[in-house]
Amino acid sequence: MNDENWAEFDDMYSENLDELSAHDRKSKGKAVRKRKWREIENIKEQRRSRREMEEYEQYSY
Repeated sequence: MNDENWAEFDDMYSENLDELSAHDRKSKGKAVRKRKWREIENIKEQRRSRREMEEYEQYSY
């Protein structure tokens, strides 16, 4: 290959890497948001459970 072909190849390869890295960042961001959402839902569920237990304890006497 001559120098021009290598330059074209490098340009194409670097463009693909940019696209892949942007996709990876998007996927990672989405995963982080999902994990945070699950943590929030878990905290809400714990609070609901605690309130239910308090109600049962109130009526058990």
